Amino acid sequence: MRKNVFVRLLSVTAVFVMLACLLTVSTGVYGIEGLKDKEWVESYEEYELYPGVMAYNLVSSASSTYKLNRIHIVEFDPAQSDLYVEVTNEAQYSNTLKSVQKTMEDYNANHPGYTALAGVNGDMWMVSYAHARILGREDLLTGSYKSFAGDPVVTQSLTIPRGFNVYKGEIISTPHNSAETPYEGEFTSFGISADGQAQLGKPSVTIVVTNNTKGTTVKPNGINRLPSNKALMMYTDKGPVSNYSLEDAYEIVIDFNEDYVIKHGANITGTVVGICGPGDENMPMQENRIILTARGGKKIESVSDYEIGDSVTIDISVKDGFKNTEFWQNVYTAVGGHMEFARDGKYNGLSGEGGYPTTIIATTKSGKMLLIEADGRQSDYSVGIPFGSYLQLARDLELEDAFIVDGGGSATMVQLAEAGYKLVNRPSDKKSDGTYGSPRSVVNSVIVAAGPDRNAPPATEEPTAEPTSEPVAEPTEAVAPATGNGGTSDKDRSGSGLDTGAIIAIAVGAAAIIGIVVATILILKRKKA
Repeated sequence: MRKNVFVRLLSVTAVFVMLACLLTVSTGVYGIEGLKDKEWVESYEEYELYPGVMAYNLVSSASSTYKLNRIHIVEFDPAQSDLYVEVTNEAQYSNTLKSVQKTMEDYNANHPGYTALAGVNGDMWMVSYAHARILGREDLLTGSYKSFAGDPVVTQSLTIPRGFNVYKGEIISTPHNSAETPYEGEFTSFGISADGQAQLGKPSVTIVVTNNTKGTTVKPNGINRLPSNKALMMYTDKGPVSNYSLEDAYEIVIDFNEDYVIKHGANITGTVVGICGPGDENMPMQENRIILTARGGKKIESVSDYEIGDSVTIDISVKDGFKNTEFWQNVYTAVGGHMEFARDGKYNGLSGEGGYPTTIIATTKSGKMLLIEADGRQSDYSVGIPFGSYLQLARDLELEDAFIVDGGGSATMVQLAEAGYKLVNRPSDKKSDGTYGSPRSVVNSVIVAAGPDRNAPPATEEPTAEPTSEPVAEPTEAVAPATGNGGTSDKDRSGSGLDTGAIIAIAVGAAAIIGIVVATILILKRKKA
């Protein structure tokens, strides 16, 4: 009998201990599993930027597969209800370049109640030495792009995003397309839904423009792309301030009576207010205006019957080449990129040598999102991760999806610190004194910010404004972000307080210990009896 009681008591105790262990594992939010103990990690630092947002600074050994590199990582759960991921340039037009820090500061100013915690540079952009070729500036072209010297595209520099980008639910640019010579293949994008789900995709957009007055239909090649020859492009009031098209362009100017949002399912109707033929002075972009720009005989002919006063309807539809169309039809924000090396948990190596500064957007198999920046082009400091090592990087970080956004001198990571914002990496562009570390202005940034809890109970008062498409709840008091990024180094673990999961784990662990003590007392009493 005593033996059975003893066994039952031990079983109960074991259950308590197992629950404590399980809760400790499942509720802990910090720490990329085993990262600090990797043999290639020569130096390690971690610190909390905000509850649920961790930062890691690593130095990889020169003798490792990664070579000598300084790698910066920010880890968080995009579904955490008070965190917001934004792809943005915080400007009226998409061709405005800003540093990551300036974008974060402007984000705070434009969004009271929100605080940008960390940010990295975003998409690449069309450049004058390659695709955005400037009339009369053939001297800017480099490498194989010199063969396109006879095909200028713009009259001055036009810096537009290269991939599919979405800001706050609105399509800012469709991907680089075959009309933009030389065409360099399909590009992928990283998207975030309003509830914080992250996914890699290959979205494409179909635009149908119907002249209701004439009964004709055309399909533009893209939205806010280069005004290329033999193409019909559509420009919105969130695109470039001007497309700087050549004199041979033919433009249809359409105004709308109310604000429009270019997204999947959009069906908007406006009126033609201007037609600018070759040699005419173009009408400027303004709010609630769309401009169709045609170049080349057949494309101009397709809209040549338009007249001022015509009624025009524009329809937008989105699909995904990776068969996640519903997600991409409702995506809240997205950034373009290339060179994916992880998709759906399957890894593939990258060809070439690599070895230049890189920024990576990724998700892990545990559901976290990572912003990763690795410096490069600095032989005594950080040489850049070799492309051949990206396969191992995916394994070491247990990535689900991952691709590269812009790199080189654009690679930047900025974090919230005690005295404002801190540039945590050392960009490869040089300052005026000849030293490394000059941050570059970029076409957009990827930001993680703290804000109102999306799951907060709705306010009881009647709303005083029209609802928006932004994924925010009624304002509530947000937790004050951490104001420092000091951490421990040389593989020592640090923290700035206990999270909820840790508190629960400690409580259950204490209960388990009490259970063990009680069981021992009962056993001893029975023995005495």
